Amino acid sequence: MKWSGESSTDLINHIGDSYNKYLEKEISELSRLTTIILKVHGSEHKELSKVHRIYHIIQINLVQHILKEQTGIFPLVKMYDRKPSKELLDEMFESINELTPFIDETKELLDELRNVTDNYTAPEDGCVTYDNTYEKLAKFESKILEKLTLEENVLFPRLKEELSRY
Repeated sequence: MKWSGESSTDLINHIGDSYNKYLEKEISELSRLTTIILKVHGSEHKELSKVHRIYHIIQINLVQHILKEQTGIFPLVKMYDRKPSKELLDEMFESINELTPFIDETKELLDELRNVTDNYTAPEDGCVTYDNTYEKLAKFESKILEKLTLEENVLFPRLKEELSRY
């Protein structure tokens, strides 16, 4: 979907509805699944302890990221769309700048997770839960990267452009 003709409010509503809701729903399920496969297969597949650790660090970063959006950035964007001001943009960028380390670390961790799981390929001796977990992890990664792309390539540059007008 092209976003040039849509408001920033429409864009953040799309991010919330299409990505954040999905990610929030899947977070606890993937936590449960990564723990199960570690307990069941961890003695034969030592990489599962890394999968479990990396996933949970991503989970913490993602929860913080989404909360920062829900409690700070997104409400400010909606207020700005109704009544633009430099002060609102400044406040938004304070929050956005706080997110940058989480975004960078999350991307690095997703790369590491993809490598550790051999591109989310479950081993031959894995069970259905193992296969399902890796499929869900692959989709989870895809959704995170789509969300970050929208934020970093559409929303944040749009807001920077607005700021440059002041």
